[in-house]
Formats: sequence, structure tokens, C-alpha cells
Amino acid sequence: MLLRGFGIVLRSPRLLLLGALPALITGSLLVAAVIALAVWAPDLIAWATPFADSWDSTARELLRTGLGISAVVATAAVGLLVFAAVTLAIGAPFYERIAEHVERKLGGVPEQDVTTWWQDTADNAKVVGTGVLVDAVFMLADFIPVVGSTVVPVVAACTNAWLFGLELTVVPFTRRGLPLAARRALLGRNRAMALGFALPCYLLCLVPLVAIVVMPAATAGGALLAHRMLETEAARAAQPQS
Repeated sequence: MLLRGFGIVLRSPRLLLLGALPALITGSLLVAAVIALAVWAPDLIAWATPFADSWDSTARELLRTGLGISAVVATAAVGLLVFAAVTLAIGAPFYERIAEHVERKLGGVPEQDVTTWWQDTADNAKVVGTGVLVDAVFMLADFIPVVGSTVVPVVAACTNAWLFGLELTVVPFTRRGLPLAARRALLGRNRAMALGFALPCYLLCLVPLVAIVVMPAATAGGALLAHRMLETEAARAAQPQS
């Protein structure tokens, strides 16, 4: 889906430019915020852990270094969800145009619902809120021996990617009148398909400059994904019940 999305926007430089501008603005702010946190993290962690002042220096540094790394990683993970939500919010007309372009290629949307900027933004804000909660749990889980450095990062990446996929499909699904709960259920029933699209998008967007180009392609891919999922659901519904 992502590769097809790239193909669509690369064949239309105007769409690529329209989709890249909001991502450039939001991405610049996100990178600045993460860099600032990385610089100030030692002082913030020291301020937040006064109880460790009396510890042995080695134990104190291990705790504070671990907390600092976890905080920066968690902030970057949540920041990417914020990046998508804010980018889609400020660039809503541009991304809607990209989605419309894809929809027209696929035959349009029958009985299209009227969507509002507030509705889409509120839904994405809920997704970001969920991301904050789960990443807080993952940040604590990082301290579990062995599991924290092996299993947790993989689960965290997949979870955040799935949430990222929810954001990227907001336009095509809301056009069809699907609320957030229904979209969650739909992506849950097609988890492999959703992750197959969202995980590469998520990982690529972790690279700041790449994210600028990925967002318009991911928006196009999100429309393709929504169409594919709805076709899959229709095929399942048409199968005779045993």
C-alpha cells in the first residue's frame, strides 16, 4: 500500500508538494522538541529523582541514565503520533485532496458522508491520548531485565504503528461514516494488513527528513488500505455461514 501510495504522489508532484508542506512544518517542531528534551533530560531526571541523591554513584547514574533514555524514546514514539495528528490537522485540505484523488481512481465513495475538521482532529487526539498511556507503560517495562531490551521495543513499535495506521486512515473511513470505535474494530480484524502498511510508515517517519515525503504517500496508502479492508469485509460477509 505504501509503495502504491508513493507511486500515486510521485506521479503528481503537486500532490507531493501539498502533502509535504504541513509535514515539514510539524516535523521541524517535533525534531526541535526531541532535541531540547535530550539536552535537558539529565537535569529534568535529576530534579525528578531527588531520592537517588544519597545512593551509590553507580546506581544513581544507572537509574537516571535509564530513565533519561526511556523518556527520550517514549517522547519520540508519542511525538510521532502527535506529528501525524498535527500534520493531518493543519494540512487537512491538502490530505483530503490526496485521499479524494485516490478515491476517484478507485471509483469514488458511494453515499459519502460529510466530514468535519473538528471530528477528524478529535478522533486523532484520542489516538494520541491512547499512545501516551501505552508508551508510559512501555517506558516502565523497559526496566524489566532482558524483556525490556528485546520484546518491549518490538511490541511498542507494533502498537504505535497500529495507532499510526488509525490516524492515516481517518479521512477515507470518516467519509464512509465509520466512527473511531468502528475503525479500531476494522483494523483489529485485519491486523496483519494494517501492520503491513502502518509499520513501514511508522518506522520511516522516525527519520525526520524522510517523514516529510512519507506523509503524503502514507495518506494515499491509507485510502488504498481503507478500500482494501472494506473489500475484505464485504467478501467475508458474502461467505455462506457454516
